[in-house]
Amino acid sequence: MMRWSRPEIQNSVRELARHFQGAVDGHVKAMHRVMQYVIRTPNRGLTLKPNRVWDGKDRNFEFIIEGRSDSNYATCPDTRRSISGWSFKFENCPIINKNVMQKVVALSVTEAELYASVQCAQDMLFVCKIIKSIGLKVKLPMILELDNKGAVDIANN
Repeated sequence: MMRWSRPEIQNSVRELARHFQGAVDGHVKAMHRVMQYVIRTPNRGLTLKPNRVWDGKDRNFEFIIEGRSDSNYATCPDTRRSISGWSFKFENCPIINKNVMQKVVALSVTEAELYASVQCAQDMLFVCKIIKSIGLKVKLPMILELDNKGAVDIANN
């Protein structure tokens, strides 16, 4: 459920899953809190409402792909690894939402943010290539939003 319709609980579920083998009462209480939240908020979640509609005939129609990425620096107290989160939209419909622990230990906030943005850009390029491979067009440049000035400067350089 979290992966396909309720991305706002991804981080909580990921953290709870890390302690699955050695769960204590605190973990069970946290799991019940997440489950109660899902039950109390049935109208929340992903909605697929594109901004524009393609009639299927116009070969000059350019599809819009937009992405956002963020990270939490050194979140894990044991390994000091950061958490990356990113999502991107195809015609304003959320296509991919991910929230993962980074495979490397970032040495700075900027490095962690850059790592997350590169992962988002890879997913965006993959979808762009699929769209182009079937003979359709994608509006370029694709927009990737991130909230770290250092990572923005590195990406634009």
